[in-house]
Amino acid sequence: MARMQDSLTVAQSLVSRFERMVRRDGSRIRLIGVDESLVRIGYVPGVDPDCADGVCVLPEVELQAMMAEVLAAQAPALSVKVEREAA
Repeated sequence: MARMQDSLTVAQSLVSRFERMVRRDGSRIRLIGVDESLVRIGYVPGVDPDCADGVCVLPEVELQAMMAEVLAAQAPALSVKVEREAA
């Protein structure tokens, strides 16, 4: 139980850290769930995929790679999966 709680705390911290970053382009993320080894993140991309105003929308594969890097340092036993969600 304590290990699961630790994983949940790490996952919530991860979402908080990246939430500020993706919010700039109108994107949203949320924690879908956590099990013993996987953090699932829901991602709704923002609205400017062509970077017309200089703010580009982050592709989910890049968001997942950045989140995985952070998790590797904080909780190497966890992996992350970013799943695109409808707006």
